[in-house]
Amino acid sequence: MRIAFAMMALFSLSSCAIQQPNNDWQTSEQSLNGLWRLEIIDEQQRQSVIHEVNVPNNWFLEGIDHAGTGIYSRQLALNNKPSQSRYWLQFSAVDYEAKVSLNNQDVISHLGYFSPFTAEVTSLISEGANQLQVWVNSPDDPKDADWSLYKNQIKGVLNHHDTRPGGAWSDDGQDRNSGGIWGDVNLRQTGPIAVQHLAAIPHVELAATTQSSVSERTSALTSADVRFQLDNLAQQEAELRYTLWREGLDSQTEPTESYQQTVQLSQGKQTIYWQLPEKERLLWWPWDWGEPNLYRIQLEVLINDKVSDTYQASIGFRDFAFNEDKGEFYVNGLPYFIRGTNYIGSQWLAEMTAGDYQNDLNLMRQANINSVRVHAHVAGEDFYHQADKAGILVWQDFPLQWGYSDSDTFRQQAVEQTKAMTDMLANHASIAFWCGHNEPPWDADWMKYKYPSYQSAQNKQLTQAVYQTLLAANDKRIVREASYTKEHPWLGWYSGKYQDYKTAQFTPIVSEFGAQAMPSLAMIEAILSDVGITPNEWPLSKKALATLSYHNYQPHETLMIAKVPQGESLSQFHQNTQEYQRVVTKYAAEHLRLNKGQGVAAIYQFMFVDSWPAITWSVIDVNRQTKPAYEALKQAYQPLLAVIERDVTQADGQVSITIINDSLQSYSKAKLWIKNQYDNKQWLVENINIAANTQQQVVTNQVFAGLSGYLSLVLTDESGNELSQNHYKLQD
Repeated sequence: MRIAFAMMALFSLSSCAIQQPNNDWQTSEQSLNGLWRLEIIDEQQRQSVIHEVNVPNNWFLEGIDHAGTGIYSRQLALNNKPSQSRYWLQFSAVDYEAKVSLNNQDVISHLGYFSPFTAEVTSLISEGANQLQVWVNSPDDPKDADWSLYKNQIKGVLNHHDTRPGGAWSDDGQDRNSGGIWGDVNLRQTGPIAVQHLAAIPHVELAATTQSSVSERTSALTSADVRFQLDNLAQQEAELRYTLWREGLDSQTEPTESYQQTVQLSQGKQTIYWQLPEKERLLWWPWDWGEPNLYRIQLEVLINDKVSDTYQASIGFRDFAFNEDKGEFYVNGLPYFIRGTNYIGSQWLAEMTAGDYQNDLNLMRQANINSVRVHAHVAGEDFYHQADKAGILVWQDFPLQWGYSDSDTFRQQAVEQTKAMTDMLANHASIAFWCGHNEPPWDADWMKYKYPSYQSAQNKQLTQAVYQTLLAANDKRIVREASYTKEHPWLGWYSGKYQDYKTAQFTPIVSEFGAQAMPSLAMIEAILSDVGITPNEWPLSKKALATLSYHNYQPHETLMIAKVPQGESLSQFHQNTQEYQRVVTKYAAEHLRLNKGQGVAAIYQFMFVDSWPAITWSVIDVNRQTKPAYEALKQAYQPLLAVIERDVTQADGQVSITIINDSLQSYSKAKLWIKNQYDNKQWLVENINIAANTQQQVVTNQVFAGLSGYLSLVLTDESGNELSQNHYKLQD
């Protein structure tokens, strides 16, 4: 059914009015963000409701809980239309399917929640009032039997996951749909030649140096393969001007490098390749090893000395490598141990601002995290800009989470969206990994217990198609076919006990580990109160358990595998879950790090923050209030750390102590103090030479008579300056 809509009053926003001299062009970009009209269509009820909403935003954040179709519309004014100007509509992100029309003429269709798209509207836009309409469709997958094994939308954790509303294993798991125009909308004006995209693949000459420290490798000989697309109105000659400068400097007064070339362009779209000349430049380093130096590259296209269009991008010169056989990851030629976390900033990405992402990344740095896995989704592009500046390595998943359709059509959509992802994020210095699929069905035989229709070969072709597309980007990043089930030990949560981290064998990359804990007690009480449950009701009723399960609580794992005691009240149960998570986080992180240099290159704790009010594996809740496990992770992830191995069930048992040094700072004649926390007993190990970027056992199977279960390990340098502290409780 086609639903008609009334024309809106002409917007008087100055951002929508473009004034240009006749018979000329200028380059400009005007925001179309602001108030839009949204007609929500209920196909079953055959009716619609009109809303005034903000763009960009997810419609759920506008108070509209809807899965399906909506029609956005607004007017824009063009005061003057020079004859040589070209006009382009730019959409940063629309979830999930979009069809754009201008003045009742079709413009472009697009599929995919995260990728930007652009369409020329020069022939459709006119002077005066113009009517813009965007048809958006973000449906739920049909709730057929085993529906979540055969999903038809590439949204990753945003429509099926155990950290989203309703959880992963119920028909409620698609609640609170993320649809809408959630990215910026702009009208761009160019001359006859427009730049559509630019990507720069950096090269670092590592063979020219044998230095082994960051201070000696602050800079290196670098170059870049630059590729960009031009859309040219007519066959003509053009001048291309390239400028490169350090971020933070004024490009107009302090350009560091300038280059130019003259090219003959044919009519239409074409790809141009250019090599940034080799030169000594500062390198991009992760924050714990150096400075994340960034450069700005600018391309100007000129016709007869007049700029037709300009494109800028932020880039960094760095080199990543991974040796799977040795279990080593390298940054700029040096072995680098990854202390990572998994991340989903929000279920509704429009609410995440650049400041929000910056705050989360700062919290990661404060917790000594040096890498973040963007778990089974693509975040807002502001995240990647902030990660570049923060010096935090990014593992980027393509948004495939568990099972999907095996149709040829869906596989082709996945290939196209994979290409869109690598194009969109091509220039971000922080991205070190691409990964194609999280726990695909063919790698997750645990699914046979969840789905009666499970087939062990499902999605094998899909994963391979995505993997090959990631490889085809050829952008010198590490490409992972999948985040495999074997890389997710989950000891003490889905199987075994957390003490098994001491003896288990691990893959070179451990991309998930952790345990659940409740958020703040006030949040739990609010969740229960919202459905009419008194917070002091104990034990928890079936309704209370169902409510908490909707908010991702896993009772079987909590009570039967982790064996977390419930206590005598909600308050006690809340405290017990947080303590268990603290213990598991500390124990797992420390024992995984003991594999540094012995086949393990990277570990990723799961999960950093909650993406909505929930009970998950996060160490920080949705309000960014930390749980005790955050401090445990911060302590266990210290670059320089002493770790004790002991049997807590035996008094005065043998202990071993290992010093892990992820930094490139060495220490001679360091001291290790072993101190009881509740009496004055202490022991000293002296004259320890701690080499850079190594681990070494300094105490092996020794007995310290009177050593308490509550103890501290304190490292100092030769002069007694404290370098690191690690504190243990009896249960740690």
